[in-house]
Amino acid sequence: MPMTMIDTPPAARVAGGIVDASLRTATWHEVEKGFWVGNIPGRFLGTVEHGHTGYIARDDTGARVGRYSDAVEARAALSERGKEPRS
Repeated sequence: MPMTMIDTPPAARVAGGIVDASLRTATWHEVEKGFWVGNIPGRFLGTVEHGHTGYIARDDTGARVGRYSDAVEARAALSERGKEPRS
């Protein structure tokens, strides 16, 4: 199955389906139908999986971030977390 890649340009709007990751480009790869992995340079952001009740976002540790009505919202939530400094 071919892989789909979604590049997110910096300083873009969330409403347009694109998210800002503090001038770092968030890249999303659909590695399996309905399952995306995301990263910014040097950092894994997490995963988004399409389930029966919506799109589940999990952070870089696998912890559930939330359930969203669409994949764009779920990816945006993880990209926003990517702005935060790592502890």
